[in-house]
Amino acid sequence: MPRIPLSEAPGSLLSAIGPLARRFSQHDGADSVLSGAAGGSLAVVTGFGPTNAPTAGTLSVMLGIVELQRYFAAPTTVVISELGAWNSRNVPWGQLLDVRDQMIEFLKAIGFDLNSGELRSHLDHGNLVRCGRIARFLNRQDFLDNREDLLELYGSHGLLGSEVGIMIDSLYTVADILGPAESGATRILMVSGAEEAYFTDLARLVLTRQHDAGELGLNWDAVLGALYFRVLEGLAGYPKMSKSIPASSIHLGMPASEITRQILTDDEASQRPLLSAIELSSGWPLAEIDSARQAFAERRSAPAAWEKAKRNFTETFLSYRQRWQRCGR
Repeated sequence: MPRIPLSEAPGSLLSAIGPLARRFSQHDGADSVLSGAAGGSLAVVTGFGPTNAPTAGTLSVMLGIVELQRYFAAPTTVVISELGAWNSRNVPWGQLLDVRDQMIEFLKAIGFDLNSGELRSHLDHGNLVRCGRIARFLNRQDFLDNREDLLELYGSHGLLGSEVGIMIDSLYTVADILGPAESGATRILMVSGAEEAYFTDLARLVLTRQHDAGELGLNWDAVLGALYFRVLEGLAGYPKMSKSIPASSIHLGMPASEITRQILTDDEASQRPLLSAIELSSGWPLAEIDSARQAFAERRSAPAAWEKAKRNFTETFLSYRQRWQRCGR
């Protein structure tokens, strides 16, 4: 299915996600999963790569997941993918484990409810077995045809693992997405950044091929849809905030002075991304966000209001940084 701008989504989908619509830019079959006509059990799946402390973009997704869990009251699985990241990114194993554990504690600290959800990593026996069961339904060309849009950018910075490692990372993630199908869920909602839409396509290939395989299939009967979070543009002209490209982002592991410098920059290429960061990762009330939007629009004629909004956001982001630090070892 093609990715469809949320502005063109059917009214039934917009009604189903209500106030959460502000967080998403696109969907892919989410209407068939979330519409009032959909029957059966719903499960929500997402995940994070623990390559570094969360950027403002990752923080916005984390806050969005907590909102989704509360809004849908559906079983929600969040996977911290240390084994996938080990294969697809050039990051030391010890660092991945430390950030993984810190992410799990941080998600709990900002409100993820373990009574209605699961927080786990890729070091999970069930998921590793599922990887082995679904591998027969994918081939090398599938992974070449369905890959991350930013691979070339990451590759130019020397951040990527091997080709086989990148395929293994994708296989782990497809197994994550299809975990609810193995458990009997008939409706699966995958939520992620739009750059990860290829995982949805790979998971659908598995669902279709195992269904058509007869006695060699897995007897999974599920519909898969996806909601894609708004991409938080990168600072300094980068296409997105990335943990792997420090100049593009602010993240919770930065020194307070560096966070302050990045947010209060006068660099024009960074101003729109900073407004997006306020909209998505501040947690402010909507009225306060609207005031920041107006200040941004009028920043050339009345710069003081925009500077004040950025200073307020600096304080907010530093408060998340303190919480992140408390969740570390």
